[in-house]
Amino acid sequence: MINENNSQLAWLKKGIQTLDTAGWRALKINDLCKELNVTKGSFYHWFKSKHDYEIQVLQYWKQRFTQGFIEQAEQGKNSKEKLALLGRQCINGVINGNRLEFEINAWSFQDGEVKSFVTSVYEQRHQYLIKLLSDIYDDPIEVKKHGLILYSLVIGVDLFYRQLTLEELELIFSDYLT
Repeated sequence: MINENNSQLAWLKKGIQTLDTAGWRALKINDLCKELNVTKGSFYHWFKSKHDYEIQVLQYWKQRFTQGFIEQAEQGKNSKEKLALLGRQCINGVINGNRLEFEINAWSFQDGEVKSFVTSVYEQRHQYLIKLLSDIYDDPIEVKKHGLILYSLVIGVDLFYRQLTLEELELIFSDYLT
């Protein structure tokens, strides 16, 4: 019988899930093996070391939650539609209780290599926002202002003192959802 948990993708998805629910300190090989119902040998079949695994989890996060979001946004017909699609994806993540961004950011304050990687991802995201906003606003100051506002909003909703409702999130992002 084939164990579907014994694949590199299963390990990466489990890493993302663990980061989201328990934080980076919970990325422990033995615990992950138990949760996936696989042996430690399975881990070393896919990854050279725990460090290699952590880097691959971060790369998977970037692919899924940055490049994947951008690919979905690119389905829009113009930059306003693309921005609205991106906003909806962010709102859905917050509504679904996703703490992944918060946890990865916290991890980046504890590890210089993670900080460097996360900063490059944040820069890629910000540059994509600036690209979209440059098509919407003629004034470079407006582009910069809205880029800073939007990115600050995305970060801020994760740190709000309580869970925001869908209606509140739509209100916060309303200028960018139409």
